[in-house]
Amino acid sequence: MHLPVRTDGDVPPDLNDRQWVERIRAGDIGAFETVFRTLAPPLCVFTRRFVGSAGVAEDIVQDLFLVLWRQHETLEVHGSLVNYLYTAARNRALNYLKHEQGTARVWDALSQDDPESPPTIDDLLVEEELTLAVQDAIARLPDRTRLVFVMSRQQGMAYQQIATALGISVKTVETQMGRALRLLRMRLRERFE
Repeated sequence: MHLPVRTDGDVPPDLNDRQWVERIRAGDIGAFETVFRTLAPPLCVFTRRFVGSAGVAEDIVQDLFLVLWRQHETLEVHGSLVNYLYTAARNRALNYLKHEQGTARVWDALSQDDPESPPTIDDLLVEEELTLAVQDAIARLPDRTRLVFVMSRQQGMAYQQIATALGISVKTVETQMGRALRLLRMRLRERFE
């Protein structure tokens, strides 16, 4: 699949404007195409950071937009369209990773070259429980807080990059990260105490 990239030199439209959601919901194919042309390339870059493959990232983004268009009449976006699409892309990438890597880690662990100390089933279960606990705690964060946390900690983006991508201030990014870390510590402490 080849995703179109904006090459017209125009300033991208303000996709945080609620009118874009309303136009798409009304079936305006031109509005949908503008959103696709503007956001698909950066969404592919964003998604590739999760999945590690440009082809898989493009498939995920293409599927996201396909579903968006198929369900355009019932589209519910609370907040900005940009945040909605980035969150949806992230969730799809994480679902892909869970599906693709769920059993791969176990097989990798079982096929280690060091026969002296293969992991026990208990080791694998403890590791899986910790992984699931962290994923669950991250998933339970408020949407904006979770998005900022994932962009920072899982994608390695700098606060300034996050602020620019989300159209918020660096101070807001710092506040959201502080909130995310407090909530994660609290939820993990509750689970394992």
